[in-house]
Amino acid sequence: MTTTNTYNAQKEQKEFFSLLFKTVFPLLIQAVFMQSINFIDQIMVSSLGTASVAAVGASNKLLSIYNSFLYGSCSGCAMFMQQYWGKKDIKGFQRILGITLTATVAMGSFVTVLVLSCPGTLMSLFNDDIEVHALGIRYMRAVAPAYFLMGLTFPLNYVLRSMNKVKITMTCTCISVVLKCFINYILIFGMFDFPQLGISGAAIGTSITRLIEFIFLLSYFVITKSEVFCGFRNIFGYGMDYVKVFFFKAIPLVGNEMMWSLGTTVYFIVYGRAGTDALAAMSIMQTLQMLSKIVSGGFCGASSIVIGNEIGKGNIDMVNRFCKRFHKCAFIVGIISSIFVLMAIKPMLIVYNIDGTQVGIYVSQCMAVLAVYIFLNPQNSINVEGIFRSGGDVAYLTIMDMGSIWLIGMPWTIVTGIFLELDVVYIYCAYIVLEIYKLPLGYLRFKSGKWLHKLHEIGAQRETIVA
Repeated sequence: MTTTNTYNAQKEQKEFFSLLFKTVFPLLIQAVFMQSINFIDQIMVSSLGTASVAAVGASNKLLSIYNSFLYGSCSGCAMFMQQYWGKKDIKGFQRILGITLTATVAMGSFVTVLVLSCPGTLMSLFNDDIEVHALGIRYMRAVAPAYFLMGLTFPLNYVLRSMNKVKITMTCTCISVVLKCFINYILIFGMFDFPQLGISGAAIGTSITRLIEFIFLLSYFVITKSEVFCGFRNIFGYGMDYVKVFFFKAIPLVGNEMMWSLGTTVYFIVYGRAGTDALAAMSIMQTLQMLSKIVSGGFCGASSIVIGNEIGKGNIDMVNRFCKRFHKCAFIVGIISSIFVLMAIKPMLIVYNIDGTQVGIYVSQCMAVLAVYIFLNPQNSINVEGIFRSGGDVAYLTIMDMGSIWLIGMPWTIVTGIFLELDVVYIYCAYIVLEIYKLPLGYLRFKSGKWLHKLHEIGAQRETIVA
């Protein structure tokens, strides 16, 4: 009996690491390319001056809010589809996809019209510098088509992720990033007889790349004759029962992501009031923070896919054991990421050509804070973005996320930035405070087991909303 248990444990551990590596590495490579493009974009734009860096950073705050809507909607979509795919319920899978596409395309159309009609009003929220304001308007108008296309590409990416076809999404991202770098280089600096468009070139490159990404993903589904896209009616023929169930779970998730993004946008407004140097520094820090979370994001994405599929299969005991292994991985990832950030401080100042400047001083100070933050963050993210999300526990993760930023981080930011008018590094410390707040909440929820909801049973009990 002992031998059998040991053998089964060893077999399960082998299966776990097999699933982990097959899922994590493509997601890591995809994340590296995705974040690298932001990094490379900033390097190119930084050669145009501090005002250009600040303008792109301020302009992208609207994109950040829109991204949070897409991320929330598609995470809600994936929450269901991962379990439906594990259960092999294609009909339920298609219905959820149809609802998600309807929501994201509608929002993409609205944001595109908004950006084209009043870019000046939007820019004035983040900065009152005349040069930054003018550059931001140019950028926003040129990047507007990308917003609509994102409403199409985001759901398609999450469909493939839910099916654990992460190699396809990785390939798509790698191709689009390489093309974006090439196009941006040509248009920003006017290479190969093209006009030198500066900041507008970066925006146009983004729009072109999003179009290429959409064509690639759509072509994959058409060429492979995927059963998921079999029949227009199957996708958009969802009834109100599916709509109610989906939005019961997805709306809190969308609200959570948008309120989180809105909260970080308020942070950015406070940074902007501290001056152009502070705003430029925090634009750089935004990219560096995302780069530092690449490995953590890969593990969280993998945990969501693996655990969601296993819940759909009904392997609950295995799910709990897998979760514990993911927690151990998150601790190791936190240590590695923290060391990486500390080692990267000096090289980043040189790369951005800000060593010895006031912007460089702000960045070096904030990167020291980031090293502490990135040690704590994976331990929370593995719960919020991975385990709890795959289990459909949106109410609790919303309390964790929104509570951390609005009850903890926001008061800290307002007091230190507006009332005390401290240096930007003290404002940035809000990120550490909110991660400390979330640690015990995530631990207690996981131990209780109340995070696990069988969303895939909705297809069988269509009038029942899973609590």
